[in-house]
Amino acid sequence: MKKRMIIIFYLLISLHIAYSQDNNIRELRIMHWNDFHSRNLPYKISKRTGTDTIYYYVGGVSGLIGYIKQYKDDKSLLLHAGDEFQGTAISTLTKGESQIKLLELYDLDAITLGNHDFDYTAKRVNELLKTAKYKFLAGNLYYKPENRPFGDLVYIKEINNIKIGIIGLVTDELYTLTLPTNVQDIEILNTDSCIKAGIQELKNNKCDLIILLTHFGVDKDSVFATKYYGDVDIIIGGHSHTTLKHPKKINGVLICQAGAYGRYLGKLDLKVDIEKDTIVYYDGNLIEVVFDSLVYDKEVQQYVEKMEEEIKPLLNRVIGTLEVDWHSKGINCNLGQWEADVFRKKTSSDISFINSGGIRKDVPKGNITVRDIWEVNPFGNTLNTFKISGKFLKEMIENHFKKVQEDIEKGEYPDFLIFSGLTVVYNSEEMAKKQVGFIKSIKVNGKDIEDDKIYQVATTNYVVSQINKYFGNLSEKINAIETNMIDRDVLIEAVEQQKVINNQSEERLIDEAKKY
Repeated sequence: MKKRMIIIFYLLISLHIAYSQDNNIRELRIMHWNDFHSRNLPYKISKRTGTDTIYYYVGGVSGLIGYIKQYKDDKSLLLHAGDEFQGTAISTLTKGESQIKLLELYDLDAITLGNHDFDYTAKRVNELLKTAKYKFLAGNLYYKPENRPFGDLVYIKEINNIKIGIIGLVTDELYTLTLPTNVQDIEILNTDSCIKAGIQELKNNKCDLIILLTHFGVDKDSVFATKYYGDVDIIIGGHSHTTLKHPKKINGVLICQAGAYGRYLGKLDLKVDIEKDTIVYYDGNLIEVVFDSLVYDKEVQQYVEKMEEEIKPLLNRVIGTLEVDWHSKGINCNLGQWEADVFRKKTSSDISFINSGGIRKDVPKGNITVRDIWEVNPFGNTLNTFKISGKFLKEMIENHFKKVQEDIEKGEYPDFLIFSGLTVVYNSEEMAKKQVGFIKSIKVNGKDIEDDKIYQVATTNYVVSQINKYFGNLSEKINAIETNMIDRDVLIEAVEQQKVINNQSEERLIDEAKKY
């Protein structure tokens, strides 16, 4: 009898412990997206299936909201990792107001700002966000005109008895990622100091889960995971447009990012032990927001279409025909080369160059519309020209390649410029070893550069404003002339004049090391 009582006693204790442990486990679903860039309407993409190419529509506000509603419940947290503004005509014409109105439809919990959210100036985004019903974060930015942080550093929300602390951060490269005049009222605070302060505040508030909501890119997020893995549980990121189909795990920290343009909705399912403040289970994936008549929100679609109604005739006007797909990626992409050629011809320059990051989408073959050009070049940059000697041009080109190598060594995507009228042969292996003479030849319109000859160069006002970012420290000052010609206006005119376009990619930057 006594033995039986002991067994029952231990059984009851075991059941109590098991019940207590189960009672401490709480479920949470985090849904997230980033770098939407005002892609309010569904857009067409292509996908290779064997030897065939299929085309279908993805994204759009109504599609994204439809999928969110399909998966959201009372245990869900909805986060946006920045760059809602800039990318389509409606955002530019309303200076971001369209996007602020649309964000209200998501029932969003929190958003951190991205660099392109400042493209209409810090003053403008500050005015727009005064009416926001969701929490916006930008804890490492200080707004000098009002002597205060631009946005909150932390946000705390309790869901399913899980106390969640969120730290919101904007890239500390903000000054070089937008026109300097747009962010002249912003002071960037030390990122690590802000993270440490945020962690301490959330710990003081006894948060069970700490999330970094960042707009830094997946490489920087990996660094954060390495530094703060003892305190941070999850990083929801943006900026690098990285399609992480499943969370990247570093030192136990889950790093998530959902591509760009609303094509994917990130979904991270968690089980959290609120007694030990640990994640005991996770399952993360990306849901492709395929435009589906059974899923998309019809009322939201009508709202978006009404918003676009006035500008639709202008944007949908067909201005030419494309006989090949225009690609925007790679140092010799045919879309970038076509644009650089247009700018060189329009300004009667010897050479031109544009930054590849300014080209925002591919264009499939078929009709070219005004909308296509607006979405390829949404920033409204203007063309600048300047004159330099052949000797100084050589210095600029060599410096640019050295800057590219620095990007590679930092693990970042190399920000090559795209050239017209210029052919450069280089050796990437020698460049990596920092050998003298890694550039083998530079030709302007097929001829060797003459040191004493004066060449006219065309580029955008953005590149001129960030000249050190692309060319490092130069021995001479560049005196640029503002043409006041908006890049997309010049490109629309060029399409209308050419009518049919079938340009192929040319080898203008030639890596000698890959020839053998």
